[in-house]
Amino acid sequence: MFLAYSVALLAALGISWRAPRLWPSGAAPAFPHPWREVAWALVATAAVLSLGVLYSRGRLFPATSQHRPALDAINQIVIYAPFPLLLVLRRQGPETAWLPRRDIVLRVGIGLGLALLALIVYAVARFGLGVLPQLVAHVYAPSHVSYLVQVLLEDLSIAILFVRFRNVLGLRWTLLLVALLFAAAHVPGLLARGGNTSDLWRLIGDVGLGVLGLALLQRLQDVWWFWMVHFALDMTQFYDRGTAA
Repeated sequence: MFLAYSVALLAALGISWRAPRLWPSGAAPAFPHPWREVAWALVATAAVLSLGVLYSRGRLFPATSQHRPALDAINQIVIYAPFPLLLVLRRQGPETAWLPRRDIVLRVGIGLGLALLALIVYAVARFGLGVLPQLVAHVYAPSHVSYLVQVLLEDLSIAILFVRFRNVLGLRWTLLLVALLFAAAHVPGLLARGGNTSDLWRLIGDVGLGVLGLALLQRLQDVWWFWMVHFALDMTQFYDRGTAA
């Protein structure tokens, strides 16, 4: 996974050098009252977590991504709605969430190409190139539509938090903070599995990969391409489970 993400990120960096018009250098979004915007972002985060708890208890639309994926996609939109609502209420443009308005189809298309590259690297490193057709068919199965929506909303949420924390903490500390939070989110699962030393090193690798990924994302200020890579590699975890069974 680390290798697949690394190759995709390096390829994206190379494309950005070749296509400066698509990702021109620009100043990071700024706010007149940055701490106020951080507070609002934290309120949105608390709302998302609360809706997530309701969802886990079956209090939203009764669906699971395995059995009713289209309805579950609506669940994901409801859960993450506080972040897009934040942009509306605070009258802030999509650029403050790394969602550029032009060339969206092209950006998503580049991301899809990078996702396929990452899947090739992942297949070769883990199983062998022969599984690639089966792996691609699994990743892009219609039953995964709710995950496609969820990953986009996750990336949007991370972008909103990152942009606002950067305004008060600066780039270096925000990179480290968000990467640490990303890694910390994996700790409960690690402990539940009885994590060992190799899991600890993997967690450290997650922090390093998170820093690299966020550094590139904030440079390009664009989550459209990363959405495709993030989704494709997230879906490989279910393929692993299927082959292990």
